[in-house]
Parts: sequence; structure tokens; C-alpha cells
Amino acid sequence: MQRRHLLTGLGAVSLAGAARAQALPSEIRVLVPFAAGGATDLLARRLQAILEPLGTKLLVENVTGGGSMVAMNRLAQSRPDGRTIGLASHGLIAQIAAGEIPLRLEQFAPLVRLAVDPSVMVVGARSPIRDMQAMLAALRRPPGPTIGAAGPLGTVGHLRVVGLGQEARGEFTYVGYPGASRVANELIGGHLDMGLVKPNDVFGQIRSGELRVVAILEEQRLPQMPDVPSITEAGLAAYPFGRMQLMTFAVAPAGMPVGLRDAMTQLLRDAVLSQPFQAKADEDAYLADGLSGEGLQDAIARSFEAIRTAQARARV
Repeated sequence: MQRRHLLTGLGAVSLAGAARAQALPSEIRVLVPFAAGGATDLLARRLQAILEPLGTKLLVENVTGGGSMVAMNRLAQSRPDGRTIGLASHGLIAQIAAGEIPLRLEQFAPLVRLAVDPSVMVVGARSPIRDMQAMLAALRRPPGPTIGAAGPLGTVGHLRVVGLGQEARGEFTYVGYPGASRVANELIGGHLDMGLVKPNDVFGQIRSGELRVVAILEEQRLPQMPDVPSITEAGLAAYPFGRMQLMTFAVAPAGMPVGLRDAMTQLLRDAVLSQPFQAKADEDAYLADGLSGEGLQDAIARSFEAIRTAQARARV
């Protein structure tokens, strides 16, 4: 799929101002494709707490199954009247890129990006892998370590591990889990050598010392972890296949009237850029940039292309 075609299918968001905006419903249902208490669910709950005092009630509904397929299929079939939106992610993009589900990006209207999460490599507290150099040495020592992440083969977690392995010229055995909490438990129990996670998913275990971060799989160090090196400091590319960002973004069903879409985008963007939302993002080491319009569409398109490239090279 060409980027131009993809962007055309997604449609352009025009923030043309209040003159074209339409009134929003007082209640908006937010379909969250994952279980309550997870990182995506918490993003919805934070929006809920910010918007409700301002007169907009968010009804958060957790619709699990199919790696987000069940919730997003329901959203695609909903009326584009502003009463139902959903939280999409890199996982949905990967499923569509692989042709694993009967959905297309063109069935959704991107509104606002809520979070961009960095990827970090963690080990259990008792692991002999103490730092990035030990991590790379383990990768280069046959048969290589076991590395876990959320999602099966072909998902972004797996593809990021494949990229690291190819860059480091190493070996590993990938183990996919239904979520980051399982990865953390396996590491803490000593049943898994390393795990690729989002800090937001396991910050409790990082802060308690049960998990140790040994490398940041990004171009730069994180302000929240200034002593942990970026993978680029070892001369390796953070994104060898292209920028597959771990991101969460709000979407509506395709076909929403422009004025209504503008109003919904502005409502959510203001909430994301508010002080309470930003403070939590800084605390949990994710970026809440409120990206919208063509910028968000381009980020989705770049992720789609990078994931397809990675899936082809990983032969999944």
C-alpha cells in the first residue's frame, strides 16, 4: 500500500475552527481493546477524570479479544455520530499490515495520539545480565537467551526483538505472552532471560527493584532513567526496519462529519495536553504529544510501512 493511498483513505483532519465545529454528545463511549488495569485502559481512565468535570462523560468499556480485533470491529460498525470512539494502537496496525484480520485502516478516522511509549529491555533482579554490554554478549553467545514480549510472532514486540538480534548479529528464542504483566512475572520468577516492554506497563516492578532495565531501544536515553544507555550508544540502530512506534491513538468510525471530527479532536487534544495528563506521562516515561491531523496520519502510515518491511524480513 502506498503512503499516498493510505493517507487519502484515512482522510484529512481539518481543524478549521469553531465556526465549523458541531456539538459533541454529553456522553461518549470509549472502546478499550484490552483488560481493565492495563496501560491502554489507564489512558482512557485519565481522559475520563479530566473531561467529566468539564461536562463530557466518557463511558469506558473494555472489549477484549483478538488482540484488539473484537473492539475495533465493533467500532468500525458503529455510527460515526460521535457517540462511540476507540483506542487503537500499533498492535492494530500490525494485524492489518499482516492481513491477519478483516479490517482496514480506512475504516477508522484518526483523532489524537495519546501516547508514544519507548521500548526498554528488562531482566529479573537476580539475572546475571547486569547491563547493556552483558545483554549484547548474551545475544552473541549461542544458542542465545530467551526474550519475551507482549504478542505473538509478527507483532511489534517480536519485530523489535528481531531487529535487535539482527543488529547485534546475535541469536535468541522469542516467547510471546498475552501481556506485559506475564513477561514481568516470568522474569521475576527466573523463567525468562530478558523482556522487551514499555516502562508504563511495568514501572511498579522497576521501581521496586524486581526488574532491572539494561538498555533503552531508542535513539536517546530516557530522562526518567538517565543511567541506562540507549542502544545507539553501542553503535546499533534503534529502528533498523523503520519507525515502528509503540503508540496509542483515539479513533472514530470512518465517515464522521468534518465539523464533528474537528470538535472531537479538539476536545481530546486539550485533555491530552492538560497538566494532569502531561504530569502522568512524565512520571511513567511516555510521550503524550497530542498529535493530530496530517501529522498523526503520517505517523500511522510510517508505522504501517515499517511493520510490513519488518514482517517481510522476519519472514512472518
